[in-house]
Amino acid sequence: MKKLSFLLITLCGIQVFAQLNLSKDSSFGNSGTFTTTFNSDQTITHSNTVVLQDDSILQIVSVVDNSYVFKLKPDGTLDSSFANNGKLELGTNNFLNIVLQGDKIIVYLGPKSASYNNSYVDSKIVRYHSNGAIDTTFGNNGVLNEVTESINPQSLSVLVLADLSLMITNSPETYPKKYTKDGQLDSSFGANGVINYNYHYPIGQFSNGKITTCHVSSLSSSVFSFFDINSLATNTVLDLNQQSCHHNNGFLIQNKNNMSTRTTKEGMVYSVFEYQNYPLPDFSRLVVMKSESLDLNFNGEGFITSEDNEQFLDVGFRNKVFFVLNQKANQRSLNAYSETGVSLKINNSRDFALSSGHEIEMKSNYIIVNSIVADANQNLTKLKIEKFLITNDLLATTNILKKKITVENPVRDFLNIKNAESAESFDLYDMTGRKVLFSKSLENIKTSNLPRGNYILKINFKNGENFSQKLIKN
Repeated sequence: MKKLSFLLITLCGIQVFAQLNLSKDSSFGNSGTFTTTFNSDQTITHSNTVVLQDDSILQIVSVVDNSYVFKLKPDGTLDSSFANNGKLELGTNNFLNIVLQGDKIIVYLGPKSASYNNSYVDSKIVRYHSNGAIDTTFGNNGVLNEVTESINPQSLSVLVLADLSLMITNSPETYPKKYTKDGQLDSSFGANGVINYNYHYPIGQFSNGKITTCHVSSLSSSVFSFFDINSLATNTVLDLNQQSCHHNNGFLIQNKNNMSTRTTKEGMVYSVFEYQNYPLPDFSRLVVMKSESLDLNFNGEGFITSEDNEQFLDVGFRNKVFFVLNQKANQRSLNAYSETGVSLKINNSRDFALSSGHEIEMKSNYIIVNSIVADANQNLTKLKIEKFLITNDLLATTNILKKKITVENPVRDFLNIKNAESAESFDLYDMTGRKVLFSKSLENIKTSNLPRGNYILKINFKNGENFSQKLIKN
């Protein structure tokens, strides 16, 4: 058979970063930190951060019998023009969150369980103007009550679509509903506004219009779906329980918890899972999905695994970098990875140590770390927000990326690769994502013992970049 040789990659003028630098933003708050403290009987139960387009911050804080929204200016001081001198009091301690709808602020309060006063407390959605005043043009005088019917409400989910309409659900037992941007049931859609689709919890919409959802009642939120809201028959369901990311030595890992799931407009979904399967040590994984499937270009497997007994708490993604907030013993720290899963140093170290932290939010050039801190009596009464500036150490374009790397294809007894002498390693995967070959050397990469079929070659470079190509083995 005639051998075919093709161009794998020709890249010129690309810059890549060797490491990242983090430093406290001394212009934010008090030397980079904003804090507020509650009374000893006001234990903080929940806190969440939302960063607005102008870099101001909305901070949600729930205590044992109330909830508040603080608004900080970009410099980390309270915005006195918002609500009551920078603080909006909500008068309930339902689990709550915030989503932005253009220049409006939508606060949604999730249902309480039956153990709360022996009855369910309905979900509620309230819309505010940017100054913290209730927007009476939304719903019924600013409020949407009982957005979906369910005898077992679980976790209220509100997704703002591209046209500012809303997709809402609070139970796996009922279908989501579609509301207009002003909080009225969109009876022109579906069956009187009902979105008849099995995977109920919307988590994001991509720039191509597709919506991704997560089925929260399916083995710890491991089933994702992707669909066009105008064509529900055209969809993809991705069950991570059938993928390698939820397996260890070929066996499905049973006890897992989805700690965080986020999406990007470009079509990426990434989740942090925690695994507790005795006698295995506890560990975590960052799982990345692209194009409605596990992203095998990410670390060659679609996921990275933590060290033993290290827990990933949260993850953010900006400018082709993942930041992972982790905990090992009592130490919190940040780790960084490229979009291909290569570990990146922060200030010349794998770990960037933090004194505390349970959630992160990222923008293009900074990261916000949100913490609930205990007082001297171990009461969780202190809220802390820290801002760290991100800078990249850039390398000049290397000769590696200017060269034309060629691979002989189809492959027979050996991989024949030219102009990749400076690569750090070579991996070969079968089409299930299983690594079948690894080499640190370009020379004599033997493939004669591999069965015929299709494979993915991954070339890893010392600067953190890697490239993949499909190969045929004859």
